Amino acid sequence: MKPTRLKKTKETKRDQPTLKEVAAAAKVSEMTVSRVLRETGSVSKKTKAKVLAVVDDMGFVPNKVAGSLATSSSNLIAVIVPSLRNQVFTEVLSGVTDYLDTTGYKAVIGISDYKREKEEQLVRSMLSWRPSGLIVSNLTHSDRTRKIMANANIPVVEMMETTEDPVDFCVGLDHIKAGALMARHFIDQGYRRIGYVGCNDRDRTAAKRFKGFAAALRKDGLKVEGTLEYDQPVSMELGKKGIAALLSDYPHLDAVYFPNDIAAIGGLFHCLEAGISIPSSVAIGGFSGLKIGQLMPVPLTTVRVGRFEVGQRSARIIVDRLNGKHPNHVNIVDIKLIKGGTT
Repeated sequence: MKPTRLKKTKETKRDQPTLKEVAAAAKVSEMTVSRVLRETGSVSKKTKAKVLAVVDDMGFVPNKVAGSLATSSSNLIAVIVPSLRNQVFTEVLSGVTDYLDTTGYKAVIGISDYKREKEEQLVRSMLSWRPSGLIVSNLTHSDRTRKIMANANIPVVEMMETTEDPVDFCVGLDHIKAGALMARHFIDQGYRRIGYVGCNDRDRTAAKRFKGFAAALRKDGLKVEGTLEYDQPVSMELGKKGIAALLSDYPHLDAVYFPNDIAAIGGLFHCLEAGISIPSSVAIGGFSGLKIGQLMPVPLTTVRVGRFEVGQRSARIIVDRLNGKHPNHVNIVDIKLIKGGTT
């Protein structure tokens, strides 16, 4: 299928600011703006600061597509995810590329490492090559990143979360609801002394799940009695170390919640090696529904989300929009509690 350029409709966002508009707003020549952006030639610090302030304020991205191609978009779809070390995002990307392979478009991948400033750099860099669409993980961006995406004049999909006010489109789940779903299960199973091994607010979707989890406990008069948080997303190794440290500090805990299945599997490995009976001594709950969790000697209790579906639907929205269709701006995927042997 031949890629189709975005058709102008009422839903089409306004055009990206031009070099000429930036120069006019900064009250300098286009050559001066070009020199500032290319970091060439002699420009005073005061003028440079003024130009860069206008660039940020307008969300301007220089066009690196040269000559007669300068106004054309490519057959590339830019995709930015926070990590490839987490199997969740490899499955999401599989959904994206699986769909795009049938359409004539190709994905170009960027990794933000859960850093807003790196995400902003990637968005600027990728948009400078004029892709036909942009898919970016999660909803929390710097103000400049959001402005750049809003002015991009291409379909933009934020995935893995949903909001009533996306930049353009969003596909994902309610993470607060996902956390509450696991808390409710712990409560229903009779667990009352509950702990958490997770990441600080750097992993923002995990933070939302923990917020929902803690709020659901409070509704039942309970609280998270012990926490251990890292300054990075929790891996299997950190999950294993984390539950050991948590249970050392809070030996009375009867259940532990993890931000993802990989970390929960690490916690399960520690308990199996330490002779801690699961779930009679300690229950374990995770998130995402990875197949490996269901293949463990004690299958993991988790909340399953259709990661492949998230990627596939995100890609489909981009292509549908490019073909003049009008997808829903907010797209919610289902989640489901999977009761394994760890609770």
